[in-house]
Amino acid sequence: MFIHTLYYTLKTMLRNKSQVLWCLAFPIILGTMFHFAFGDLSSSEQFSAIPVAVVLDDSKNNSILTNILDTLGAPGEDQFLEITYATEEEALSLLEQKKITGILYSNDTLSLTISAEMTDDAISQSILSAFVEQYNMSYAALYDVAITHPEAMPDVISALMEETNYLTEISFAKGDLDETLTYFFNLIAMTCLYAAMMGNNIAIDNQANLSNLGARRNVSPVHRLITIFADLTAALIFQFTSVSISLCYLHFALGVNFGSQIGYVLLAALAGCLTGISLGFFIGCIGHLNRNTKLGILMAAIMICCLLSGLMIGNIRMYVEKLCPALNHINPAALISDSLYALAVYPSHERYFTNIITLFILSLCFSFGGFILIRRKKYASV
Repeated sequence: MFIHTLYYTLKTMLRNKSQVLWCLAFPIILGTMFHFAFGDLSSSEQFSAIPVAVVLDDSKNNSILTNILDTLGAPGEDQFLEITYATEEEALSLLEQKKITGILYSNDTLSLTISAEMTDDAISQSILSAFVEQYNMSYAALYDVAITHPEAMPDVISALMEETNYLTEISFAKGDLDETLTYFFNLIAMTCLYAAMMGNNIAIDNQANLSNLGARRNVSPVHRLITIFADLTAALIFQFTSVSISLCYLHFALGVNFGSQIGYVLLAALAGCLTGISLGFFIGCIGHLNRNTKLGILMAAIMICCLLSGLMIGNIRMYVEKLCPALNHINPAALISDSLYALAVYPSHERYFTNIITLFILSLCFSFGGFILIRRKKYASV
């Protein structure tokens, strides 16, 4: 009887167009909108050549400076400067029109003039300032050596040309995390929690005072717990399949990088679906409100969970962590998205499994509470 109920419950879910829309089509549509809205923001953060004007004087050192600048301004992937040689008046005019980031003056030392109004180019201005400082230090060192120890010039030039890095970059992440990925993590969390709609329907369809199907089931000889367990299993299969399809679409069609640990990603999705179903089942078992009223309460709860998790406001979870950290540890949407985040960032699985175990505990509590509530309901007549 369990297999019979499971089979027909799955058929009923597949024929429910509204359910298919919210659990399968809506996440795919929203994920596509996310992709076109900010999916390629990270690729736009590339360095471009800094436009500068160079004002030369009559110094004999101009040839050295122009050779260096022409090398740095040579077109190509490594182009550092976009150089315009100009008079002082022309250079100031270009700076006033914000066509250049700064002006390089060739005097006894190289100097830089920037505009205080160009606050949006603060990084480029800092880079130019560091370049000018490095150039003056290197030139002063070569000048002193040329006067005091000319025989050491080749060694000094070689030392200045050699770039030494005293820092070693160590990545503690297993993958590159783009901050926009958190929105896709929260999208998967929302998709998992949408299973609560099915859990709510299952609870109502097994209560004789709330639905005609519930009345028929309560007079059937099949034990109520077997029917409910078959319904919940069918809901889990349906929703987990929907989330898996959404993950495949996001990963293969849109190029969203969920990392290489696909098994753990699917486990997080399974735990999230189970939590969503059990949450809906628990709420559906409370009180005598009708189907639509309970569904409205449930959807409001899901949206609040997703809001606090960061689906609408990316960094809101940090504020929640400061004001009420316990909320992040019981919010199902935050736990699901944080599980995916932990897979992408942390080298160990400690945080990941903490979230997964918490999700299973929440599922157990919701399911047990729902079974207790629905088991106590008796009907004088059906």
